[in-house]
Amino acid sequence: MAAYDRPTLVYFNILGRGEPIRMTFAACGVEYDEESVPYGDMKGQAGSKDWPFGQAPVLRTQGSTLTQMTAIMRYVAARFKPELLGTTLEEKATVDALLEGIDDLYLKYIDCVYTDQLSPPARDALWAKHFNPMTAQERNGGGHLRFIDGFLERSGGPFLLGAAPTIADLFLFFALEAFSRDVCFGNRPAQIYPRLGVFQEAVADLDGLKERLASSARASLSFNGNGVG
Repeated sequence: MAAYDRPTLVYFNILGRGEPIRMTFAACGVEYDEESVPYGDMKGQAGSKDWPFGQAPVLRTQGSTLTQMTAIMRYVAARFKPELLGTTLEEKATVDALLEGIDDLYLKYIDCVYTDQLSPPARDALWAKHFNPMTAQERNGGGHLRFIDGFLERSGGPFLLGAAPTIADLFLFFALEAFSRDVCFGNRPAQIYPRLGVFQEAVADLDGLKERLASSARASLSFNGNGVG
């Protein structure tokens, strides 16, 4: 049997950037193995074949080491359930754009978590610049929840491209979980952007994914690595 016939996800024992990959496996109905990151090895071998960017998550599969969260999500979907990438070239390009746009917004949250410990002033600044619909036309570096909500509005829902889910929906669902935790914005995003509630219900009901969302293994993991958020 060839090496890595069963994919192995290597990440920390948190949700973090590993969880959208786990959710993709779940939506594909695929089993995989998981290993904890040997942090010293990861940094000591940064730039090597095993740790190309000195970062996690990585996926070890088919004798290769894949890195970067959204690239791994694309690979898993392409290999096991290609319809999660979209069907036409235009849909696939839109999914790619959405992944980048959602990540841009999610990274604003991550910076607030790790740099500012989600302090009230930092949290208020995050909301004002990237979540308040009144600031969508101001300088924000491209990350704003109003932009993502616009895709749901134009698609007619319940998903970002309409009737069929994609990996972009999985990532957005996870990002919304982060934004909507009590220590962040609570239910304010759903109050301001009511389409999000319908979207979250639709994603949470997807076969395979609903089992992952309800699992004790998921519930046991901290959201972020510093215990904040």
